[in-house]
Amino acid sequence: MSPAPVNRTFKQICFVLCLSVAFCQPVIGNDNLSPKDWLERMMEAVQKLNYQGTFIYLHDNQLETMKIAHAVEGDRVRESLMSLNGTPREVIRDAESVTCVLPDSQEVSVDKRTPSDKFLNILPQNLAQLEDHYNFQNMGKTRIASRQAQVVMIMPNDRLRYGYRFSLDTESGFPLKSDLMNEHGELVEQTMFTNLQIGIAEISELHHRESLFTYRLKNNPGVAIENPQINPSKWDFMRLPNGFRLSMQHQLPDPLGSDPIEQYVFSDGLSSLSVFIEAETREEAFSGVSRLGAVNAWGGQVDGYQVTAVGEVPAVTILGVVQGMQLKQ
Repeated sequence: MSPAPVNRTFKQICFVLCLSVAFCQPVIGNDNLSPKDWLERMMEAVQKLNYQGTFIYLHDNQLETMKIAHAVEGDRVRESLMSLNGTPREVIRDAESVTCVLPDSQEVSVDKRTPSDKFLNILPQNLAQLEDHYNFQNMGKTRIASRQAQVVMIMPNDRLRYGYRFSLDTESGFPLKSDLMNEHGELVEQTMFTNLQIGIAEISELHHRESLFTYRLKNNPGVAIENPQINPSKWDFMRLPNGFRLSMQHQLPDPLGSDPIEQYVFSDGLSSLSVFIEAETREEAFSGVSRLGAVNAWGGQVDGYQVTAVGEVPAVTILGVVQGMQLKQ
C-alpha cells in the first residue's frame, strides 16, 4: 500500500490540531490583569479612542436606542449623540458648548455651559480613593456586540451607594456594557452596545443646516466655585454619610428673578448627589420622597428654605445629607 494517503491524513490531523491550539489560546497578558488594571484600561479607552456605534439605554422601564460618535483630536473632543427611536433629537458637544438639534420643532439650542463628560467616563483618575468604600472584582468573560469582554464589578461595602458592573472589550478595554445596581443588587440602569467601530468617528456638522433651523442661545446658568472649603456659605452640612464630601458649589439664577438658587454637590468619588436651596417656597414646590429608576429625591422645608436633594444614590444617603443641614447663625 502506498504511504501517501497516510501522510496526507497525518498532515490534516496536524493542521486541525494547530488550528485548535491557536483558537483556544487566551489573549496574552489579559488573563493576568487585576480588576483595577482593567478599570484603568477602560478609563484610557473612553478618553483617548475614536469610536462610533449604536447602543441601547434601559432606564425607568424605558428602552432607548442611540447612535454615538466620539472623536478625539489632540486635546479636543467632539461627540455626537442621536436618538433612533421616540422623538428625533441630536446632541453635539465639545469643550465649549452643548448643541441640541430638534428636527420636529426645527430648532437648534446652543448651551454655553461646559458640558459634562460622564456618559462613559465616570471613574475618578485616582481609583485608590474608592478602595475604602468599594471592592473591585473580576467576574469572568462574556460576549457583547460580537466582541469578547471581561466583566468587572465595582461593589459597594455598604448600602449608602450603588454598584457597577462593566463588560470591557478584551482588545481595547472599551466598556461594551455598563450596569448600575442599587443597594439591593438590583439592576436599575443599563447601557449596552449592539455594534461598535473603534478608530472611526463621523460627526455631522451643523453649518449646512443653518437655513433649515432657528437657533436659541442659552447663557451659562451658573458658576462653579472650585474650592468650596473657602467659600462663605449660609449652611453647614453635619454628619455626612460615610465617604461623602462637598465637592462643588454653584449659584444658579432663579428663573423668576428671585434670589439665586444654591447648589451643593456631594460625592464619594463615584456616586454623587446635589442639594438645591431656594429662599422662597412656591406652591408647586416638590415635597416628600420620590424615586424614578436609579434617581432618588427628597423635597421639603429646612429652616424656612425650600430644599430639594436628588442623585443616583440610595434614599437613605439623600436623607442623611438633608437631615444634617443647619443654617448658620
